[in-house]
Amino acid sequence: MTRISRRSALARGAALLAAPLFAGRAYAAQTDVVVIGAGAAGIAAARDLRRAGLDVTVIEAGPRIGGRVVTDTTTFGVPYDVGAHWLHTETANPFVAYGRANGFDVYRAPDDEVLYVGDRPATDAEQAAYSSAHAQANRAIERAGAAGQDVSPASVIPDLGEWEPTANVLIGGYEMAKDLSNFSCTDWYTGAGGDDAYCREGFGTLFAHSARDVEVNLGVAARAVRFGGTGVEVETNEGTITARACVCTVSMGVLKAERIVFDPPLPDDKQEAIQMLTMGHYNHVALQFDENFFGVGSDGYYTYKIDKSVDGVPHGFAALVDASGSGLTYCDLGGDFARQMADAGKEAALDFTISELTKAFGSKARAALVKSSVTDWSNDPLTLGGYASAEPGGAWTRDAMRLPVADRLWFAGEAMSEGMWATVAGAHLSGQAVASQVRAALG
Repeated sequence: MTRISRRSALARGAALLAAPLFAGRAYAAQTDVVVIGAGAAGIAAARDLRRAGLDVTVIEAGPRIGGRVVTDTTTFGVPYDVGAHWLHTETANPFVAYGRANGFDVYRAPDDEVLYVGDRPATDAEQAAYSSAHAQANRAIERAGAAGQDVSPASVIPDLGEWEPTANVLIGGYEMAKDLSNFSCTDWYTGAGGDDAYCREGFGTLFAHSARDVEVNLGVAARAVRFGGTGVEVETNEGTITARACVCTVSMGVLKAERIVFDPPLPDDKQEAIQMLTMGHYNHVALQFDENFFGVGSDGYYTYKIDKSVDGVPHGFAALVDASGSGLTYCDLGGDFARQMADAGKEAALDFTISELTKAFGSKARAALVKSSVTDWSNDPLTLGGYASAEPGGAWTRDAMRLPVADRLWFAGEAMSEGMWATVAGAHLSGQAVASQVRAALG
């Protein structure tokens, strides 16, 4: 059976996140660099720029740092990663080394998984049939990506028969936050592979610790960025900040929604890239059970044969069971179905998930349930989605977004990462790369 892992084919070839120290709204109206957003990219850029001796002002529209990496210990009484949970590509992930060096329990993700068909574990023949379908799909995407075919996986994958909806969910929604028709094979091919890791205290807790020395101005939202003169003016709800340069780290969803106005308008290639480097949808239905009835150990994967699709959109999820032995199971919805469930409301997503588990495990699924929580990053105004990937025909967009505008305006974030996009580590590395460019530009 094929282990579920983001871009696995390429691998072959704690309280609610606390504000950082010094957080507040007192900032200089004039500064060397203004950083918009205090997620992983913004924090990394600000830290490196300050270490270089530059005056840096970081503004964050929300009430906390971290963006989509946040750990909540209130809802369930145990660490609950409301957003990012996996520490992807363990050997290249800077948060893995940081966590271990600072006393966090960071450990490699186990390989355990179970596949269900209806109300029973899959037979050997069924497991082999699914593994074959999964491998065929991955090989087709990999071949197309290696050949530079900037087309959707759906257009190159052979007929997978009855296993198509399951493969669509696991390769598309679960890994890419999009269905197989909505991302580029070439873009997919650029993604780094490798083993994943987990942090027992929560990835958000680890991130907050790493960012505790970075001063951030919370509740300060950028409304406009004016860069037509010799410097940059960033208009916010708290006044205007004048700087020599600006680093914008908001999500691609926020950029596409034009929540920030750029004056003059961004170059045409940037505007087109923003339209094509789009956010996928990925949400947790987190369930706390008083027993593990899945037939797989802690941090194991539960998947099941998905039979229902509507207009080509499969209805299903995959689950990480008993995360870090906490009793929490993350049932994750991805792609267009995740967006539909988000729009239908959190109760709808919860009802669907419990119903699917009841089909497999009977009444024990409801009887063992202690508590639940459902995320909605799709409609969060500060994210408007899960993470970004290129639409078919848009494999060039990450390169375009990495280019500075007039040597005064840079964009950073997971979407601009080279190889580690869709990850917190990728956002961090993108922030560091941009900081190096800004230092060079400012002399």
